[in-house]
Amino acid sequence: MASQHLLTNFLGIHELSTAMFYKAAFAELAGTAILMISICGSYTTLDQGHPQEPLVSAACAGLAVAMIIWTFNHISGAHINPSVSLSFMVTGQLSLVKTVVFIVMQCAGSIAGTAIVWYIIPDQWRGQIGATVLGKDVTVAQGFVAEMIATCFLILAVFASSDKNRSDLGGSMPLTIGLVVVMQNTWAARLTGCSMNPIRTLGPAVIAGVWDDHWVTRLYMKPKT
Repeated sequence: MASQHLLTNFLGIHELSTAMFYKAAFAELAGTAILMISICGSYTTLDQGHPQEPLVSAACAGLAVAMIIWTFNHISGAHINPSVSLSFMVTGQLSLVKTVVFIVMQCAGSIAGTAIVWYIIPDQWRGQIGATVLGKDVTVAQGFVAEMIATCFLILAVFASSDKNRSDLGGSMPLTIGLVVVMQNTWAARLTGCSMNPIRTLGPAVIAGVWDDHWVTRLYMKPKT
């Protein structure tokens, strides 16, 4: 009976009959769409002769993440990242069914959010619309290691700041994670675009057709515990 109970909780099929399940799925869709609108929008600039400063895009990404967590954390946990969802599943905090649905909704939200930005900006502003690509002279191996390190730091911050067993936590969890996103972007953006999130890479790749070295920012999606 105990093993059957564990299997039931792991699969989470019973969750399909609850309204909260679908609210959480929609929250992941909306959250990732907002994230991509914010990030891709920050890469467009009125004066094409003056590219966006890396710190501006980093701040925009971090603030967007913080805002999304504040908005949707009580509904779905505001994962907005398949790496986070998979890590929560591996640690027993998310069922298999919910993990699969979350990732599907995250991918859909990423594509939808990027498509919205693509539609509302003039053709001459689009470029690669924030696609994550390897920087000049950066090798594939260097890019992979950079993404792995940045993503590990992000996952570490997520788990550390959301640990309910800790009594020493103070301040704001959304702001903490948002600042980690800013911090990682300040050094990794020039190397790989600092994806740290497969759906951050997926949307621009699909909409702008930029698939160069796409696997570099996808392979690190494996769970980190």
